[in-house]
Amino acid sequence: MKGLSVIILAAGAARRIKQAKMLLPFEHSTILQTILARAKDIEPDTICVVTGFYHKEILQIIHDEQVHFIFNEQWEEGMSGSIKKGLSYLVQQNPELQSVLIMVADQPYITSALLKEMITLQEQGQKGIIAASYAGIHGTPVLFRKNYFSSLENLVGDKGARSILQHYPDDLVTVGFPLGEIDIDTEEDYKKIVLK
Repeated sequence: MKGLSVIILAAGAARRIKQAKMLLPFEHSTILQTILARAKDIEPDTICVVTGFYHKEILQIIHDEQVHFIFNEQWEEGMSGSIKKGLSYLVQQNPELQSVLIMVADQPYITSALLKEMITLQEQGQKGIIAASYAGIHGTPVLFRKNYFSSLENLVGDKGARSILQHYPDDLVTVGFPLGEIDIDTEEDYKKIVLK
């Protein structure tokens, strides 16, 4: 989609699982490669993966000319730093950027249909934020119009962009994504996914 770019957050150390969870086998490749394939299906202008602790490991496994890998040297400061790093890169690449879709690297059940529905809702409606909804919360993936870029640039800490969703409930539409609550923080989480 013209005017849309994607940020995939993959900078954390995954301390509880003690390995690069985004590189664990899933379907026919890895979790991150599966998520990248879903992102490519919506044909964004640019896809950028923000790396951190596992930067070298990710680059050793994923060689993709369509994907821009951005290293966040301050990955330990939390998710907000990675969002800002990715957004800064995307705006430099395309000053006419109109929307940014933020995804995380440990939601393996993302579908192209979900992402396309989010884009359609933003195109057809007047709302500036389209977020996935699961387990009683609104979260990733989340699509922001350009007027929220300054709010994203001012994020602090490890809460990501959820605080923006909480501040602007009247400009938010959600899409049901029940499997969004299944992320990978522990070996048990991963085993449940593999055994499904």
